[in-house]
Amino acid sequence: MDGLPQDRSAPRAGSTAWALVGGQTLTAAIAGLVVWIGWGPTASLAAMFGGSVVILPTLYFAAKVYLGAGATTAADVLGTFYRAETAKLVLTAVLFWIGAKWFGQHFAPLILTTIACLAVNWVMVAVTKSW
Repeated sequence: MDGLPQDRSAPRAGSTAWALVGGQTLTAAIAGLVVWIGWGPTASLAAMFGGSVVILPTLYFAAKVYLGAGATTAADVLGTFYRAETAKLVLTAVLFWIGAKWFGQHFAPLILTTIACLAVNWVMVAVTKSW
């Protein structure tokens, strides 16, 4: 350390949460490109939105838990975790509902990209063995 205070809002290098977000983002980008080539730009937007249905809540959860990491008691840590997870689930539901409304004609790319991005969670667990 160089004696300077750490910036708690900056992502830590090598953090599993940031690696997860990176993997989900890469998955959504690849899906968007494949869908663009196969079905066109509107379907690609639906696929990218499907990725954001997973990525944005993951970012929210990671930031909320990381910023609450200074809690001093187990109850505070657990409370931060539960509040962040509840908000993540609500955000996911709202984004998914918006995606279904906006991209109803291209629901398959949206849902398949969402599933692919969620599968990255399990790949991350297998790769990092952090269970």
